[in-house]
Amino acid sequence: MRHKEQNTKNNNGGDEQLLTTGEVAKSLRVHQRTVQRWISSHKLKAIKVGPRIWRIRQGDLDLFLSNQNQEETDI
Repeated sequence: MRHKEQNTKNNNGGDEQLLTTGEVAKSLRVHQRTVQRWISSHKLKAIKVGPRIWRIRQGDLDLFLSNQNQEETDI
């Protein structure tokens, strides 16, 4: 069964895509459990939509990635 693409309103009034932990993991080429650890450690902001079900706003993922890149350049 295919899941329906979810969107949420961002602060500018536009729609922002909500990603699953699996989608984030696939795009970053990491295990889904890694994404879940980032969420539980508050490194990656996410929205809880059900028991053990999380969604990540595209903007929050972009911010997470830019912060990760900044940490790498600070080393």
